[in-house]
Amino acid sequence: MTLRRLLGHLVSALVIPGLCSPALAQEFLFQRSAYNPAVLSLSFTEAKEGRGTTSGNAFLDITLIPRKGELVGKRVELSRELFQTQLRTLYRQLSRQESLQVVNPASASRQLFSALLAPAAEELKRQGITTVLIAADRGLQAVPFAALHDGREYFGEAYAFSLTPSLKLTSLAPPRSERNQVLAMGASDFKGLAPLPLVPQELANLPGGQGVDRYLNQAFTPSVLLEKSADPRYDRVHVATHAEFLPGGPAQARLYAGTGPVSMKEFLKLRQRRQDNPLELFALSACRTALGDNDSELGFAGLALQAGSRSAIGTLWYVDDVATSAFFLQLYRYLNAGLPKAEALQATRIAMAQGRVRLQGDRVVGADGATLLTGLTPVQQRRVSGGLENPFFWSGIELLGTPW
Repeated sequence: MTLRRLLGHLVSALVIPGLCSPALAQEFLFQRSAYNPAVLSLSFTEAKEGRGTTSGNAFLDITLIPRKGELVGKRVELSRELFQTQLRTLYRQLSRQESLQVVNPASASRQLFSALLAPAAEELKRQGITTVLIAADRGLQAVPFAALHDGREYFGEAYAFSLTPSLKLTSLAPPRSERNQVLAMGASDFKGLAPLPLVPQELANLPGGQGVDRYLNQAFTPSVLLEKSADPRYDRVHVATHAEFLPGGPAQARLYAGTGPVSMKEFLKLRQRRQDNPLELFALSACRTALGDNDSELGFAGLALQAGSRSAIGTLWYVDDVATSAFFLQLYRYLNAGLPKAEALQATRIAMAQGRVRLQGDRVVGADGATLLTGLTPVQQRRVSGGLENPFFWSGIELLGTPW
């Protein structure tokens, strides 16, 4: 079956459970009839000697593959050095929680949008695309696409999207109509590492849905991660802990269970154990889990895809733990309300960008007024007292793999 036929089959077969939260339904109503996914391929190549110009030494081939209509292909000439400078500038602005100066067409956010997304932007709007699977070459996977701006809105607010290093790693089949349990694991106390005091709340406040089994600190052992994740009773795995990605690929990548580190090389065995029943989602609530090295450029989240999960969530930078916990808790409320994964992330980004996930006293409340976190210390309150609207808080958490 061709990719375009698969997209068409997906739309006809997609089953979205009824929205279970009236407040969330009113706030972000998923319209199945308008659901219109497409694939956007971004391929980066160096210009051969003598082929470049004074303004560029590389090419970006952009291909939009909709489920209906004509394919759109465009080639854009780039300066590799200018692209890298703009990306570093954007990262610096985000890390400092500065304004991205999106009213200025010369800003890094606007310039990166112009180079990577603008060539397909008109066609995305013309065809009414709602959800984009971005197949991005190595070197483009560190781009925070959600923080790119077209002068009117951020891409992460305008579109639901996910990222994949390869369509071969991405299942395009519709998700299962039935929901299974969530396996939630986390650690807040470590030897030689900083504590993560909000992890117990993050696990405790994950909405129940079909049920959540929780393993915290000493109960979160390497065997729990490796064996329970293979149990077909679970279709989502949520891990909140420290992570460490050293050069050398899976063998050097470690997640810290409550009793010690786990090599992600061991986790790759999961593909064989869940071959006929893959995980729907593996979420890593830890810092910088969507970046790795030349052996595994998408880091832990990429390894989760290689281990057979249809989708994974990771982070591009060191995110504030209050904001990260709030993001994931709001995200799961949208998932349990029936939104597909990419739409749930989009809704969460919008809620944070619009200030509807906010600090109230010592609590963080969500888009529908539900308490996400409570009992924040004065230090934790100060870190988010200025609000969570800046893209630093919400554009670095990315969905990889299948967007639905």
